[in-house]
Amino acid sequence: MPASAVGGDPLPGGGARLRVRVVGLEHLRQRRSFGSAGHRTRAAALACIHARVASQRRDGLHTLPTRLAKTHVTVVVEDLHVAGMVRNRRLARAVADTGMAEVRRQLAYRTGWYGSTLVVADRWYPSSKTCSGCGWRNPSLTLAERTFTCQSCGLVLDRDLNAAVNLRSLVAGSASETENARGADRKPHSGERVAMKREPGPASAGQTGSAAPHGTAA
Repeated sequence: MPASAVGGDPLPGGGARLRVRVVGLEHLRQRRSFGSAGHRTRAAALACIHARVASQRRDGLHTLPTRLAKTHVTVVVEDLHVAGMVRNRRLARAVADTGMAEVRRQLAYRTGWYGSTLVVADRWYPSSKTCSGCGWRNPSLTLAERTFTCQSCGLVLDRDLNAAVNLRSLVAGSASETENARGADRKPHSGERVAMKREPGPASAGQTGSAAPHGTAA
């Protein structure tokens, strides 16, 4: 779940601006003699900024899972290889700030609190490389390409939005297969109710144990 998929800076409240202030204060602090009044003043200002950044990150990591679990019947996340992503020096800071593992951990139990369902897509599911319109795949798609262009149907879409549509379709297809296995999609007789059961909490894609979602999938 990249930061662009949930909207905005990984650190809410101007995290990028705070980083600039940290660099500036650190530079000024190093130019002051250790133990001097100027050194202590800038060290205290740095401590305040670090505390503010930590507070903003903590607030964001609690607010986002709660909002998703409250406002969506089904929440879909990908089982990403975060350890490998952190090794990329261009992505390491953004991935660390996003706190993907913590967001997924909180979604796992908060979806149960609010009666929604968490679906974890397989790590190798090509959500970004598959066209959400016709199913054509681009195995050579690189991380630097932020726009998906289908060479089959001509669809041009933001890379993350295309992946989100594919994940939604994945869950819809899994729920439909579950219904067919149960026979819940047959036409009921007069006065007969169709059995529809939705299990709260986390589930893997293809094993949701639920009927078709009756709301919006995130």
